[in-house]
Amino acid sequence: MKKLSLIFAVLVCLVILTACNDKAPLIEIEAKVSPVSDEEYRKIGATGDLIEPKQEDFKIFEFNFNMEHTDSVKERKIEMYKFENLPQVLNGIDDITRFWNGGGYIQDNESEDFATYHYEFVFYTKGLNDDDIRKAFNNEKITVSWTNNKNEQVEKEYNISNLIEFSSNN
Repeated sequence: MKKLSLIFAVLVCLVILTACNDKAPLIEIEAKVSPVSDEEYRKIGATGDLIEPKQEDFKIFEFNFNMEHTDSVKERKIEMYKFENLPQVLNGIDDITRFWNGGGYIQDNESEDFATYHYEFVFYTKGLNDDDIRKAFNNEKITVSWTNNKNEQVEKEYNISNLIEFSSNN
């Protein structure tokens, strides 16, 4: 009888733990601005419209967003700033062509338990300081929402300008 009671108690604990397992997703975001390397500078291309361009006048912006979750996350939704809008964001700083080139990829399928966004681009920074670059991204946000096992809507918002880290070397 004791053995049966112990088995029943263990089963009840497992059911409770499983039902209460509402683990929040793991969200990692990196936004890094760093100098271009010698090789990257050689690839920059047409700089004829610029006055005496130098390697230190260009920077690389690298953005990574990763989200992983368990089955407790339902109806995941990620609203991300669009890569296509970056030229307007950067060129809007002071009406100088700042966006140079870049690209990225996205993997965000509803059926999977993860999402990945990666953008990397070169931009012209002559005359800009770190605060100017941050300010350009003030309106660029990421909103992540999901429904958990308790049918509660959870939402987190991240502002890109608050996430940017500046590196002095590659």
